[in-house]
Amino acid sequence: MGRRRQTAVYSPGGCGCGLLLLPVIAVSIGVMFALAGLAAAALVLLIVAIGVTIWLYRNREQRRADGKTNVGWIAFLVIAYLLSISYLAFFILLLVSTFTGESVTVG
Repeated sequence: MGRRRQTAVYSPGGCGCGLLLLPVIAVSIGVMFALAGLAAAALVLLIVAIGVTIWLYRNREQRRADGKTNVGWIAFLVIAYLLSISYLAFFILLLVSTFTGESVTVG
């Protein structure tokens, strides 16, 4: 009689470690999409801020003649530029460190 060959069944990762890491991988993917969404929102905010800046510049004489002030618009622009540029810089540094594997620091 011939010997029967037995095949071994292996789980992913050898010991089931891959199964244990599935929740961590799922959370990581969710965080990635959240950060990408924040970066997209920051980019939209930057585009809106640039549009408002151009609009205020083109209508400055008319607004001055009407006696309107730009205090509210200036406050909006300062906040919009600070939020969008700082987050986009953070996101770019995060991408650089992700793809190069090096820690990126400023300063």
